[in-house]
Amino acid sequence: MKKYNMIINILFWTLITFISFVAVMSVTTPEQVAGALMVRQQKQHTETQTVKEPMVVSVQKDVEWFYFEATGYSANDPAQGTDDTTYTGLEAEEGMVAVDPEVIPLGTEIVIKDIGTFVAEDIGGKIKGNRIDIFFDSKQDAQAFGREGVWVKIKDQDVHIAQSLP
Repeated sequence: MKKYNMIINILFWTLITFISFVAVMSVTTPEQVAGALMVRQQKQHTETQTVKEPMVVSVQKDVEWFYFEATGYSANDPAQGTDDTTYTGLEAEEGMVAVDPEVIPLGTEIVIKDIGTFVAEDIGGKIKGNRIDIFFDSKQDAQAFGREGVWVKIKDQDVHIAQSLP
């Protein structure tokens, strides 16, 4: 029994010594005390802190897609009032679109999602706001395309689509 009392007494005083050691260390060197043993309060620093210069990072502008209503058109179609020459004076061919020049400037290269790349070379009497006409070589192809909503992106980053009313 005396043997167990002595072991308990040694463990008790070892624990007291350890707790005292941790308390002294937390007062004298709080940044070196293990956080799991004691929770210390953050001291508010009243001294002046140096401000680091922010790092400048070049960020590429996000690609902006705009929703347009597109219709197909072809040359020499009396129903549409078209001929072989575009508004810019070029011969009409696939890869051209008719646009509202107040929204997309003439000569601008655009991408129509899932269709391809086109150049704005023509205008039309009914092309106002977010509407475009896609040129097709044949009237049948233009009619097969019909009218549908498309997503348009400007290829030239210096050109911006103007805000238009629906």
